[in-house]
Amino acid sequence: MKLSYVLLAVIAMGCGGGGDSGMPTGTTTGTGTGTGTGTGTGSGTGTASGTAAVSMKSTEDGYGYATFSFAPANVTITKGGTVTWTNEGGTVAHNVTFSTAGSPSNVANFTSGTSTRTFDNVGTYSYQCTNHAGMTGTVTVQ
Repeated sequence: MKLSYVLLAVIAMGCGGGGDSGMPTGTTTGTGTGTGTGTGTGSGTGTASGTAAVSMKSTEDGYGYATFSFAPANVTITKGGTVTWTNEGGTVAHNVTFSTAGSPSNVANFTSGTSTRTFDNVGTYSYQCTNHAGMTGTVTVQ
């Protein structure tokens, strides 16, 4: 019987009853440096510049209906800056009609080319193309 107790004790010790599991433990630390470059596009707010460009778009949706828009519809410039509207509509006439007091003069209908206006006063100026409902935008002057 003594032999069986000894065998059980040896087997129990070999089964990890209180010993090491064989898995390492500890912590690691590291440091590193790196550099990189990249490109991308996005939207948001940022520092205003003295100029902005707005496209007057005339496109066709998936159902064959014409859609009209200013792109971007909202721009921000600095006081004394300019906005240039470019009509990309081919033969479609667009205009820029301001609804805010103190705005520069309206831009008459034109079918191609560009038209530029200077904004001498701080404020937000709403505008629309009166030929196409829903074709609106704003110029914010800082």
